[in-house]
Amino acid sequence: MKPFVRLIAMLAPVWPVMLLAVCLGWLTIAANIGLMVTSAWLIAAAALHPSIAELSVAIVGVRFFGVARAVFRYLERYISHDATFRILSRLRVGFYQRLEPLAPANLQTWQSGELFSAIVGDVETLKDFYLRVLAPPLIAVLTLTGLLLVFQHYSLSLAALVFAGFLLAGIVLPLAVRQVNKGGGSELVAARAALKAYLLDTVNGMTEIAAFDHQQRHLSTIRNLNDHLIRLQGRIAAVSSLSDSWGSLIMNGTLWGVLWLLIPLVRSGTVEGVYLAAMALAVQSSFEAVLPLPMAVHYCQESLAAARRLFRLVDAPAAVLPSGQEQFAEPEQAEVCVQGVSFEYDGLGKVLNRISFSLRPGKRVALIGPSGAGKSTIIHLLLRFWEIESGLITLNGRDYRTINPEAVRRLFSVVSQQTHIFNASIRENILLACPEAGERELMAAVRGAALDEFTAGLPEGLDTQVGNNGQALSGGQRQRIAIARALLKNTPVLLLDEPTVGLDPITAKQIMNTIDTLMRGRATLLITHDLTDVETMDEILVLDQGEVTERGTFAELLNSQGLFARLWHLQQTPLA
Repeated sequence: MKPFVRLIAMLAPVWPVMLLAVCLGWLTIAANIGLMVTSAWLIAAAALHPSIAELSVAIVGVRFFGVARAVFRYLERYISHDATFRILSRLRVGFYQRLEPLAPANLQTWQSGELFSAIVGDVETLKDFYLRVLAPPLIAVLTLTGLLLVFQHYSLSLAALVFAGFLLAGIVLPLAVRQVNKGGGSELVAARAALKAYLLDTVNGMTEIAAFDHQQRHLSTIRNLNDHLIRLQGRIAAVSSLSDSWGSLIMNGTLWGVLWLLIPLVRSGTVEGVYLAAMALAVQSSFEAVLPLPMAVHYCQESLAAARRLFRLVDAPAAVLPSGQEQFAEPEQAEVCVQGVSFEYDGLGKVLNRISFSLRPGKRVALIGPSGAGKSTIIHLLLRFWEIESGLITLNGRDYRTINPEAVRRLFSVVSQQTHIFNASIRENILLACPEAGERELMAAVRGAALDEFTAGLPEGLDTQVGNNGQALSGGQRQRIAIARALLKNTPVLLLDEPTVGLDPITAKQIMNTIDTLMRGRATLLITHDLTDVETMDEILVLDQGEVTERGTFAELLNSQGLFARLWHLQQTPLA
């Protein structure tokens, strides 16, 4: 479905309100025409020195149309903006809802700044589509229809001239603007998005930029992006000014043409002299309805460019589609079996080849191997971020593909090497795992993660703000928050993806001691490069180039003198 049609379809819930706004917009212009016509007639009639009674209706009319114009304009702006903001609100929520199933598989090629620009900037751009693109043409048609009905009573030539003026200003001029500004809307949207994306990435990487002394390089790039955006905005402003000047020329040319046709009609008595100025001003004020149309073409181009970016993202097929129409009762214990699973990323070749293992309640399984061996991919498959291509994964004997991905993820707790800490309090970051948890459950998780002493020493305790991505926390404290989340969620399966990476040996040992408590009674899968963490594992799988090359207990693998033994000896050998 084309973006224009899809944007129109979004009007469905509010179309009566938008139609009311269009009617109010037309009434606003009608009131303005009435004000100008009545004022001109009043001045012209007063010059003939009639009695005040003959002018009383016109005097009241001037007051009425003056007040009505203000009231109608206020109501039109209020109602149209309210309806538009409701549409944009639904669009933002729907966009985010559609975005969630795409993560992380379908969002890897997008920068975080691009996503932010789409959610905020592109949706905001669509405001002009509903306010400046759809309503003005309808209002112009209604205004022109009213004028033609009046003027054709006096002269078909007058009606034809007004029609020609509206045609030039409302169709020919917009087409000319479209040709002059061809591609300008798309370029403007792209330039604005590029600047926002780069700024966001620069702010997020400010520490690294300063550390490597790249401030001037990034500042130069920002200047170039900003200058490009300013040039595009300047071009749009020039087109707008040119459009306004040509619109005024057409309006004034039509006005002079109307006077040229009216004066002979006044001389012949077909039109009373007091109506000469009134009819001329009626034409001039009616152009308020048609002058916005040339720039409506630009707003339409800009809105469609923003819509295409949005729809391109949300129309991407999810890597894993919701499945499982049957009811799935979440078990207190879970057994996950991976049987002959193979997987490959698009264009990157096979990552996993016929991997098999099982996670039973209380069983601890470790995955080790060189970087790129496919260890993290296994966690992604267990969480149903991607769909397996061959083989089978079962949960308590049931095929994964028959269970809704969200139901699967509710059975897993994850402590990863890149724990994201939100810019909120410690309490809010932990409650992310179970928002409905009470204070007793929360404090039990805090104590279980050994965070109680740390938080007790903070001025605001658990309500202490941690900054953007937990900048106020150390690496160990961040991991303890992740452990507290896992404890609070209290799921039967635990996934540990390099939980001690980047930590000093003492902190890493403390974290693993805490995790050891967390693993009790749970099916656990541990990914690590530190082989001292796997001594107590029930089973160790050694992955190399996507295949399990060795498996067994710690002692068995050491005795086999294979890859595991070589990696162990390398870690135990001090550097010269």
